[in-house]
Amino acid sequence: MNEKDEFNQFFPDESLDKDKLSVEIPAEQNPLYPERIPSGYEPMGEIQLRGRVFKGLAEGRIPWWVLITGWLLFGGFALLMVYAVATSSSFMTWLTLAIAAIPVFILWKGTRAKLAFNRRRRNR
Repeated sequence: MNEKDEFNQFFPDESLDKDKLSVEIPAEQNPLYPERIPSGYEPMGEIQLRGRVFKGLAEGRIPWWVLITGWLLFGGFALLMVYAVATSSSFMTWLTLAIAAIPVFILWKGTRAKLAFNRRRRNR
């Protein structure tokens, strides 16, 4: 067999009527296993919900008012802890400052993501 015959075996009918051509677009597929929202009344469900909230916060998928409120609450608490560490020389104050800094780092990451998203959307 020559090359042209091999090619034609995959596309045998070259004379297609363009009026009879149709393109089928499949319907939107739903995921087989939809993501379940865990129950907040169970201990592991509460941990999963907190993880989802912090993930959404860190990715910047939250409204501005939530971000600003988070800065006021968690940032204010972190500033109080910085003041407590500055006035005290106890190891426990350093430990509480480290714990208080975790939400501040998450808020910082979320603020950067939110500003980057707004900048990308504005440049379109």
